[in-house]
Amino acid sequence: MTDINDIYYASAQEKVTLVYTKHEEYVMQMSITEFHGRLPQDQFFRCHRSFIVNLSKIREIIPWFNNTYILRLRDLEYEVPVSRSKVKEFRQIMHI
Repeated sequence: MTDINDIYYASAQEKVTLVYTKHEEYVMQMSITEFHGRLPQDQFFRCHRSFIVNLSKIREIIPWFNNTYILRLRDLEYEVPVSRSKVKEFRQIMHI
């Protein structure tokens, strides 16, 4: 595996978790809930039932439909969603 500071985001794919860094993708043989439990909670946020984001890698927070957000990450073109159920907690963490 890689240094956790290199992780940008992770996504759930059926029974495994895909972990993305700037240049690589890893398959973790565990649920996203289990993977999130192994990460520093002050650095990684479960922004959606299928996504975890590294808060330090967020470049832009874009308002989206139904008061949700899309997160653009530094160095990557991928956009990570924040679900409606996580918006309030996300806004508190990000002070918005």
